[in-house]
Amino acid sequence: MTIYPMVRAAAALVLCLTLTPHAFAAILSYDREELPGGAVLLVKESHELPIVIIRASFQGGSRYEPVEKQGLANLTARMLPRGTQNRTASAIERLNDLLGGGAGTAAGRDFSTASIRLLTRDLKRGLVLFADVLRRPIFPRKELKKMKAQLLGSLQRKKDRPGYLADKAFRNRLFGLHPYGRQVEGLPETIRKVNQRDLVNFHRNRYGMKGAIFVFVGDITITRARNEVLDHFRDWKTQMDPPPEVFASAVDTGEKMSIIKIERPFKQSTIILGNRSLSRRHKDFYAARVMNYILGGGGFESRLMSNIREKMGLVYSIYSYFAAGMDTGHWRLMLKTKNSSANQAISKSIAEIQRIQEDGVSERELQEAKAFITGNFATRFQSSSRIADYIMAVERLGFPPDYAEKYLDIIRAVTKEQVQAAAKTHINLDTSILTVVGNLDEAKLKY
Repeated sequence: MTIYPMVRAAAALVLCLTLTPHAFAAILSYDREELPGGAVLLVKESHELPIVIIRASFQGGSRYEPVEKQGLANLTARMLPRGTQNRTASAIERLNDLLGGGAGTAAGRDFSTASIRLLTRDLKRGLVLFADVLRRPIFPRKELKKMKAQLLGSLQRKKDRPGYLADKAFRNRLFGLHPYGRQVEGLPETIRKVNQRDLVNFHRNRYGMKGAIFVFVGDITITRARNEVLDHFRDWKTQMDPPPEVFASAVDTGEKMSIIKIERPFKQSTIILGNRSLSRRHKDFYAARVMNYILGGGGFESRLMSNIREKMGLVYSIYSYFAAGMDTGHWRLMLKTKNSSANQAISKSIAEIQRIQEDGVSERELQEAKAFITGNFATRFQSSSRIADYIMAVERLGFPPDYAEKYLDIIRAVTKEQVQAAAKTHINLDTSILTVVGNLDEAKLKY
């Protein structure tokens, strides 16, 4: 066993940590090409190690499934490697293990994704498997039955988990029938309705070259990546039927906070407070990012953690974040506390929100937040897999290949006035949802 690859990897990590954020942003640049059939190819060459990471993205997320068959997108993605026209599920699993076990498939709310990690020497064999799984699945009934049983078992185990219960209720009240209001894995009653024909049709409609994104990171040139994609996927057509209507309306909360109380005999309360908010492409996203770092996204440096957990000792954990989606999003604050402390923890959290809205932030807080966000940027991309995920996200959002540089410049330019405006505009207590899961008799909620 040679140690040279390990030494090179360690050296690369040291180099990464010594680079300035702007220098590292330049390293994140990549090549982009549009391919025949409507796909996009993104390639980041890095010949340090003989490894290639491949991602393929399709417009096959849960937003494209019928409401009555929630979980269809997830089932389709998870069933791709469970049998093709050429291979059984066990044959696919054996070959994947032989290639390093780096293949996987998944679906989210907007997109579905397939990935594989290969040694350069295995690239051709790996891409044959990758193409077979993506293009020629047969969704065997026996395998589908097993997969549905696994999902139903997982949902059964989750039904009394406070975080799952709170998130499910919160999303449903906040987004209604919009896909962001659903659970990607579906519901027991909708999963049971999904059959083999549904998966075949969904795959035919949502998977193909049109709208696909192929990402290659590692020991490969753009010329080879282009040739490999065209060799395996050039003639891959997709039907692309019109997607189901996306309902944007949620339950109308009026001009007051909407309260959801879920009784469970837990020793602590799990609480989510939040509201609909900006999309990832909104111009205020960057100021909101800085603002939320100061409020609740900066770990022990944030106001929520410092004041409510460390000084007051009211909560076990507390944090906040913006979940900024493709066409809408939300802001949420999450905390866990003793049932008897629920009222006080909620009221103190609201007070911190109101304080940042009314008084803004100090110059020191602003500069420290911006320094952390920009300084931490490079450490987020210490692996080829994370770089591949970043490149994929940039393309999905419609941003240019040099977005990393622009992102850092915009963060550095955020002002105190923009931070306060973001707090006022994108956190709205009057139309927020408060979800509490816990022992309500002990909590004696005043909300």
